[in-house]
Amino acid sequence: MTVLERELEWRRENERFAFFTPNGKQEEFVRLAGAGADSVYILSAANGIGKTTLVVNLMAHLVFGPQNNFFDVPLFRNWPYPKRIRYITDQKIVEESGPFPTELKKWWPKGKYSASKLGRNYFCQYTVGEWVIDVMTYEQDLSQFEGGTFGAIIFDEPPKESIWAASVARLRLGGLIFAFMTPLVEAGWFFDKVVPNHPNSIVYASMEDACKTHGVRGHLEHEHIERMIREMSPDEIEARAHGKAMYLKGLVFKGFNYKVHVLKEPVQPPLHSTLYNVVDPHTDKPFFAIWAWPHKNGDIYITDEHPNEDFFRMRNCQWDRNDYKRMYEAKEHGYTVRRIIDRHFGEIRSAAYKKTLREELAEIGLHYEPSYQAEHEIDTGVLKVREFLKYDPTREMTSINRPRLYINPHCLNTIRAFSRWSTDAKTGKYQDDYKDPMDCVRYLLMANPTPSEPLPPYQPRKLYG
Repeated sequence: MTVLERELEWRRENERFAFFTPNGKQEEFVRLAGAGADSVYILSAANGIGKTTLVVNLMAHLVFGPQNNFFDVPLFRNWPYPKRIRYITDQKIVEESGPFPTELKKWWPKGKYSASKLGRNYFCQYTVGEWVIDVMTYEQDLSQFEGGTFGAIIFDEPPKESIWAASVARLRLGGLIFAFMTPLVEAGWFFDKVVPNHPNSIVYASMEDACKTHGVRGHLEHEHIERMIREMSPDEIEARAHGKAMYLKGLVFKGFNYKVHVLKEPVQPPLHSTLYNVVDPHTDKPFFAIWAWPHKNGDIYITDEHPNEDFFRMRNCQWDRNDYKRMYEAKEHGYTVRRIIDRHFGEIRSAAYKKTLREELAEIGLHYEPSYQAEHEIDTGVLKVREFLKYDPTREMTSINRPRLYINPHCLNTIRAFSRWSTDAKTGKYQDDYKDPMDCVRYLLMANPTPSEPLPPYQPRKLYG
């Protein structure tokens, strides 16, 4: 054996991180984070994908510098933030025989780092030259997350929202957050509030991505994957086997894809074209409304919404009919407008004025037609929306293989509703949460909007017959 071969063999044994070969999804995450285009990077992964192994090797290639082509990315070559990392996980993960110290001993170079317990029953600080890695657990008091300045925060599973907020504030000199998770029910708030802000910085990984047969550089035998899945609770298979959020198990529009259906740049309809204004009214909160433009090629663009703030937090409402007229017409100047309103609420007759809501709105110049009727009303509308969202994600996007519904990026309530509206897991009924924007979208598409159709003189019509 030559000197070079002996050196290589020694390194393989004592500096294993330099020879770490990530599977396809691990590599995708490293490349994504390494480009440094965002501040938060998320790996939503099934059990067995190698989250802890990736955490340990990601840290190693940061503090010792990139040692192979997989980690030879701009961020790792030239780290621009403070050289201090906070790693946060459950207590059992960092105990002496737990996954984190076990993986760290396996991959990190022997004798080139120091570990200290600092009075705890686990190693809570690792140092490599200028680099310091602090290890914390979710069991610690919230006040302990408030101190220090860091260049990176690494979460192993989503934290409580309060710990997230305290940790984000530690990046006062700039830095990145890496979140690794198997998305069980407890991840609900995280998918509501964090994921929508970073739609292009999340990687989803299933067990099959770690399969030797079906994955890229996988390490699991396919028969072992099948055996593990058979032993899983049916309620947790989506998260543990496929890396999909259990929180979204009953999602109505599973075909909605932020990267595809939400426009990167907002569309402004040409002046004098036709806009559709669709309203879902309420008494205990503001009316929700959308505006949509039908393109001559058959595509539908949802161009605006109201309110333009977080609708789902709003309670009560001080706006009257004239306020809505003023706010709506401000969005509609220069356009021909067709109006549609929820036929149920729109036909409720006021005890005080003896008029329906549609009649009251017509008196101030807002002439609405009632929404569609169908034997199974919600189901019929849902199917219509799915038809407009549909495309084949396994094939290249073309003029034929593409959806026909797109949304302007500032329509945040509508986007969130598409991503969150679900059915009850036990009853199968549609949930009320996030339903209002989706009602508007149903009413819109069931009206079969067409471009540049002239608006006929308004003629009140009966709801039935």
